[in-house]
Amino acid sequence: MRRTLALAALALALPAAARGDDRFDALRSRAERLDSLGAFLERYVGGCRDVFTRTDCERNVASARRAVHGKILVARVADGAAELVRARADGGRFRIDVTPFIDGGGFALTHGAPASQDASGRPLIGLVVLHGELPPGTGDLEFHSPFRTGNVEMEIVFEAQGTWKMRRRDGGHYEGVRARFLGLRLVDPRTGAEIASKVL
Repeated sequence: MRRTLALAALALALPAAARGDDRFDALRSRAERLDSLGAFLERYVGGCRDVFTRTDCERNVASARRAVHGKILVARVADGAAELVRARADGGRFRIDVTPFIDGGGFALTHGAPASQDASGRPLIGLVVLHGELPPGTGDLEFHSPFRTGNVEMEIVFEAQGTWKMRRRDGGHYEGVRARFLGLRLVDPRTGAEIASKVL
């Protein structure tokens, strides 16, 4: 699903990002951590197609949704995180475009819901933009290193707000959880160092 996304031309701009943002740590401390984003998405969306088990399945899905209603959740994304970001630096400032469409192994977690499809039928969703000042002494080469090598992990603090479904051109559907992203952090897993973070 990662490679089927198309980036929207219109970005959702966020205030300037900064390292060591204490607000993100405070927000994350109030959140319930998910051990597996994929398992959460499967429980929340559900796949109740078997006529013999549909009633029990739908009951379990409803229970899973009630269990997280109004809760703040946090998930860590390692696999594929680098494919969701595009970074650039210029004159001591950086900008990181994040595609808020997180593949959870069949279902997706998205900031809002895809509004439409491109000409090929791929979901379109607005970008989340982080921007700010490079830390003193950080050169462009150092800043771009984790992005070039794919060493980027992402933490997302969010509230689940429902589901969405979009027909695929080749049959079947794209499906996912419509969420409100409350905070986002990018980390270099080799060192544990924060690259950028933002509370929305």
